Amino acid sequence: MAQQDAYEFTSRENETIGKAATWALALAGASFIMVIVHLVFAFLGTDFADSAFSLLIFDLGAGVVSASCYLAAGVLFAIAGRALRRVVNTEGNDLKHMSKALDTLHRIFVVRIALVFLTVMAVVAVIVIGEGL
Repeated sequence: MAQQDAYEFTSRENETIGKAATWALALAGASFIMVIVHLVFAFLGTDFADSAFSLLIFDLGAGVVSASCYLAAGVLFAIAGRALRRVVNTEGNDLKHMSKALDTLHRIFVVRIALVFLTVMAVVAVIVIGEGL
């Protein structure tokens, strides 16, 4: 016998969860746009003719790393948004879907912290390379 959730969200709670799902899916779309922006700037902003090889690798690498972080966040936002949407659209599995959505949001926070850390490290590396240390 399958065990079902002991709690079903009310229509008012489902409305709030539905709004969160909409925003999560919107953030997924924005994250996917940022992937494209970072890749475009990485390639357009790199001077292939007059840059040292190590600087080329760094410039392109920084753009690819940033794009990868946004891609991961976008995928996770989409997963969270769909899980939240399932909370609203299904009956009997609300707690399971909410648990998955919260777990995915946790992963998003970790990715965002990693993005900030990588950005800081990239700035430090640019300063070090620029100063010739």
